[in-house]
Amino acid sequence: MIAEIQNIDQLVSVSGVTLGYPGVIALSGIDFEVHKGEFIGIVGPNGSGKSTLLKGLLGLLPLQAGTIHFHGSDHQQIRLIRKRIGYVPQKNKNDLQFPALVREVVLMGLYAQIGWLRQPQKIHREMALESLKNVGMAEFSERPIGELSGGQQQRVMIARALVASPQLLLLDEPTASVDIYAQRAILEILEKLNRQMGITILMVSHDINEIVHSCDKILLLNGNVNIFGTPNQVLTKDNLKEVYGDRIYVYDHHGHPHVLVGDFSE
Repeated sequence: MIAEIQNIDQLVSVSGVTLGYPGVIALSGIDFEVHKGEFIGIVGPNGSGKSTLLKGLLGLLPLQAGTIHFHGSDHQQIRLIRKRIGYVPQKNKNDLQFPALVREVVLMGLYAQIGWLRQPQKIHREMALESLKNVGMAEFSERPIGELSGGQQQRVMIARALVASPQLLLLDEPTASVDIYAQRAILEILEKLNRQMGITILMVSHDINEIVHSCDKILLLNGNVNIFGTPNQVLTKDNLKEVYGDRIYVYDHHGHPHVLVGDFSE
């Protein structure tokens, strides 16, 4: 069930949610809340249900149990809800090999407004250029998307997700398969979007240490394990051992927890 909530600062509330696929339960008993302007990191081992959760929030997977409440929405208005959410899926190396210009890729994020068979108007092209400016890619607007580096392509995908001015931005491992310089550039862009523009962000990451400095809160997932709070509350050795196993070491790095996996002596 997706329904309306009254707390004006609360954007999303997830309560007792179970999600999965035919014959498989990927997540169960998931509870957390998202407030406007928060930057939330979603972490967990491979197969822990991180991508499944995003698909559930988007309404791409039916809820098997529990509720998801979106601020200002009717309980049956999933199409309206999707218009308020920008989504950057996991990168597939074949996704961006088609012959399209960068500005055309960004305009795809406006198809719900434009219509599939209609031509973009001047206002739509201006919106696309502004979105590219927000991710530092305006100068590449007339370049074929396939000629860009992996990090540049990911920035274009973020621009596409932003072009319709969503309230909530969901990103599924946006820094995977790019070099460390591109990773840092992407995170700096996301921090700017969050801190300066007030966009609420939920970001899946395979690397805890990569996002810990950016996040207000962390959601640690693994099937029926669901731990949510500030980085210092969540990223404790006991919590991480429950999800990743015993070979975990947590140390303080300038007030933030950092995590190492391996064999360590206490």
